[in-house]
Amino acid sequence: METGALQHLFNQKTTQQIKTAEYSPGQIINGKILKLYPDQVAEVQIGNQKMIAQLEAPLSANERYWFQVQPGEGKVHLKVIGSGAEEKSQTGGLAKILNEFSMQPTKENIELVRFFIKEQLPVNRELLKQASEWLSMVESRSAGQDALKMILTRGIPLTQATFEALYTTTKEQSLVQLMENLIKALDSVENSAAGESLKKLMNEMLPVNKTAGSEIALNHLAGIWLKKDGKESLAALELLKHFGAIASKGSESILLQQMLTKLLHTSTSGENLPEGLRVVQNVITNIGSGDSTAARQLITTFIPEISFSVNELVESLESLIYRASGKESELQKGLQAFKQLLAMAGEGESLSVLLGGKETWQQAGENLFKAVGQSNTGVLTDVHARLLSDAVDKAEQPAPLEDAGTALIADIRIKKFLSALGLSYEHQLGEFLKDGETGRPQVTETIKSLVLRLLNENPPAAVKEAAELLLNKLTGFQLLSQETGPIQQLVLQIPFVIAGKTNELTMQWSGKKTEDGKIDADFCRVLFYLKLENLNDLIVDMQVQNRVLSVQIFNENPALKKMAEQLTPVLKTKLADINYQLSSVHYHLPGQSQPGKNQRSLTDFYSQKEYSGVDIKI
Repeated sequence: METGALQHLFNQKTTQQIKTAEYSPGQIINGKILKLYPDQVAEVQIGNQKMIAQLEAPLSANERYWFQVQPGEGKVHLKVIGSGAEEKSQTGGLAKILNEFSMQPTKENIELVRFFIKEQLPVNRELLKQASEWLSMVESRSAGQDALKMILTRGIPLTQATFEALYTTTKEQSLVQLMENLIKALDSVENSAAGESLKKLMNEMLPVNKTAGSEIALNHLAGIWLKKDGKESLAALELLKHFGAIASKGSESILLQQMLTKLLHTSTSGENLPEGLRVVQNVITNIGSGDSTAARQLITTFIPEISFSVNELVESLESLIYRASGKESELQKGLQAFKQLLAMAGEGESLSVLLGGKETWQQAGENLFKAVGQSNTGVLTDVHARLLSDAVDKAEQPAPLEDAGTALIADIRIKKFLSALGLSYEHQLGEFLKDGETGRPQVTETIKSLVLRLLNENPPAAVKEAAELLLNKLTGFQLLSQETGPIQQLVLQIPFVIAGKTNELTMQWSGKKTEDGKIDADFCRVLFYLKLENLNDLIVDMQVQNRVLSVQIFNENPALKKMAEQLTPVLKTKLADINYQLSSVHYHLPGQSQPGKNQRSLTDFYSQKEYSGVDIKI
């Protein structure tokens, strides 16, 4: 989140209330004296918690002080080590606290103490020294402090491993980016079996926009080559050759002859051919066997939109196949007829079978997208540049609105993606080890299991660094997805494609489990966060009570409400189809209600806690 209002929203109930039993000797806390009782007993407020404490010295009511927890039985014993007024105006009080811990009053250490004060977190010597050491090793101290806060407020074990995991999670580097970085690192080295399996799995999990989008661009160029004449057709063919979609360096005539030969030598069952090419193959086969009538019938049946004479097309193909006259002009006429037949039967996907295979086609598409925006794409003419731009625009066109629900993120995709990540890897491994070889089946290969195997093989430095960051990200999600009292929380990021570009949906689900251990979809709260190209930060806060939904949408664009309200009837209908009722949708401009708040990062989204000791339905 990048606005104060959103920070306020997602920080509600973030700080776990500190219980008296959790105080231990040596901790330093900041509190206010509410009431004084005889024998130096006082009611002290620390954060939202009120407690009765035994003081080591007489104090004044309604004043703030720094206390250190002392050993003792019964009541908590507090020793005064400084006045609370010193914390804001002077560094002397903070230096005195550091002195209690035998630490130097450096700028970084004073800043760290201020962090613990602001977040109302008890701190002792060991914790402060650990925190100081860990923060000195990270690039962003603010992200490191956010990780510390999550550890301390969520009851997560305080170890360097958990700190590194949550630090990676809070940084503005997405799960998809980390996976892509690891794929690039693996591409640059010779991989073991674990590395190859990991790379294959990540490529399968990542959105298909790079493949599908690049294929769409190539299909568009192929269509221009087949359907157009003159400069545009030639330029499209040259681009296909330039990016490697066509290996042949010969002329168009030679290329078409090669394609015809390959088509004729492909199994007549057509099992490996797209439907369009099967029709073309059958037309050519019928002409070759002398059955021109059947060929004409196939053309008119399967390719109804014909702007020229079927008879002329068949005659030209006959001259190509039989080559009775031997004239070059007749050969060229026949090849152009074959080209026209290909154009009517299909474009890129069909052609990939005749031009080196699907993998070659995909690689050419990736080469095309890598070249876009670079100045050294070759000496391109204006025609080349325009066709390339049109092809990329074609690939980036958004899916139709009515298909967007299934095209972007479907429940089956979420389940498959989560399963492949391996967020329950440790649980599965524990069950397998408990039951032995004759018990449960082998642990499924997941991103986490394969990353751990890869790291055990001591890979090259670049691969190791990328793998460790991804491992930390996954572990961070595991730490944030936990049960707090009766409330189950799940935090995850899911990639999806919109307008031909990869985006990520960060989602936090909070709610009770049903008696059989499943998610209770009737009573829950779901927070969605997206960072979009034009709308920037978009937050959706969805609360469900007895299958009735209320939705809060936060975005800085004042026109969003007017645009989105047109889709409200569609939303109501879609929800009704799955037995949910929409009660309200409210739109908010961030920062209006909390103008004084500072900007924050995605960590505020992760910090939302729904359970504070009371058994409630959300």
